[in-house]
Amino acid sequence: MIPSNSDPAALTAQADIYRFYLTVIQPALAEFVPTDDIVGGETADIDVFLERAEITTHNALCYEMRRAFALIIGALFERQLRSWLSGKMPAETKTIEAAKWRARSGQPSLAKMGEKEVGEPVGTDIESLWSVANAVRHGNGDAATKLSHKAPQFWDHVRTRPELRWQSDLVGNMRIPDAQLERYVRAVLEFWHLVGASSPPCVGN
Repeated sequence: MIPSNSDPAALTAQADIYRFYLTVIQPALAEFVPTDDIVGGETADIDVFLERAEITTHNALCYEMRRAFALIIGALFERQLRSWLSGKMPAETKTIEAAKWRARSGQPSLAKMGEKEVGEPVGTDIESLWSVANAVRHGNGDAATKLSHKAPQFWDHVRTRPELRWQSDLVGNMRIPDAQLERYVRAVLEFWHLVGASSPPCVGN
């Protein structure tokens, strides 16, 4: 039974992302697990070459999938939020463009839109999700450059792999850990709880 004090729009948005994570994202992450990077030079052995190529291609697919999931989570949340705001407070939809998740210097903030304030760590994780989604959506550019300074851990592997030339493809070399995707989902679920859904579903441990 749905509690009488639940916001139907917030509850629906929360349920949608929860189902998508459980039925699509989690099974895909479990099936496509990246292996250790190939480290080494040229080889004349065709079997070794083909094995390395297979591993490299597999890993590239795994990391691309994780970037795509971060984008989907962010884009779905943005669409849900716009819809929710259009019904609740149409004048505030413009705050999405500025991503004002938390109040700063007395400015309006999405953090104040529910009965409870969106604080740490939910606000921080949503801001991170917003930045990652923008970087993946737009490719190499200002969003990706800013993200590389704010969240350098997504490129930790490059520090020991200078041959990746990561400066030329920031987004292509970005790696989003599975635990980070889970944090993003948790943050979105908690956000909808804070603005009107009855309770956030349990994700992970």
